[in-house]
Amino acid sequence: MERLYLKGSDLDFKLDDLVDKPQTKRILMCTPDYFDVTEAINEFMVSQDGDEVVLNKVDPCLAHSQWNYIRSLYLALGYEVELISGPVGLEDAVFAANQSFPFLNLKTGEKEVIMSIMRKEKRKKEVAYFEAWYKNEGYKIHHLHDCCFEAMGDALWFPGKNLIISGFGSTEHHRTDLEALHQVAKITKIPLIGIHLTHRDFYHLNTTLCLVSPDTCLVYPEGVGTEGMAILRALFKNVIEVPEEEAYAPNFACNAFSPDGRVVLIQHSCEKTIWALEELGYLVLRIDTSEYIKSGGSVFCMKMMVY
Repeated sequence: MERLYLKGSDLDFKLDDLVDKPQTKRILMCTPDYFDVTEAINEFMVSQDGDEVVLNKVDPCLAHSQWNYIRSLYLALGYEVELISGPVGLEDAVFAANQSFPFLNLKTGEKEVIMSIMRKEKRKKEVAYFEAWYKNEGYKIHHLHDCCFEAMGDALWFPGKNLIISGFGSTEHHRTDLEALHQVAKITKIPLIGIHLTHRDFYHLNTTLCLVSPDTCLVYPEGVGTEGMAILRALFKNVIEVPEEEAYAPNFACNAFSPDGRVVLIQHSCEKTIWALEELGYLVLRIDTSEYIKSGGSVFCMKMMVY
């Protein structure tokens, strides 16, 4: 049975009544061996050089150092980090949140995964490398059809619950179609709330929304629109509105990540957002993802929680 909600007024459940989502201590990352910016597929991959718009230039050594530091933080926090080797010619594969959507079957507890259908041609080949990893790990594999879906670029777990909040939008500016949400809801049998992305620059939900804990989220309101904000206010006690300058590059505050609802990893330059999180008692780890922000991603994009 499909349970897809597109308006806050349609929500017919209480969070306490939803099935708890088991925590995992495994994180999947993809090495940045070939990370680069070679084609502008989002608004953050270019910058102004005088009168000319140019592709951002990546410092490979700094990018590797930043990636290794994030990996070391996860290890220090007690997580097991699984690795996929970055494929030749697929520089965006390092953004491991985008190619797959793993979940546990509600009835059997078995591991399953929905593979993405990437919007942009240059990213489509990434999915096969991740699918091979899941097959080796014994996951049941699902494929969607006649739509685009970029997994946890858009489909986010409500912290601690079997509830999915997913963005969808236009075929021109966004990466996931409304049709994909219908199929994901049917496959997982997990309630799914759809948020219509309303800003052309914020192509994934995870660029404009971060679900920190059962009580708190970070959001750039322009990215989720009036209905999206109504949904978030119905679900979260603390809705931290991220200012425009911190939502955009070179800050990308909403692409922060909390693996446990207590610790938050975030780009170090997001001072106002960091202050708001610390005022609520969160332990904020300030990190530098400047090279990845040049490609339109930060902390959240660079990992996948797996079973």
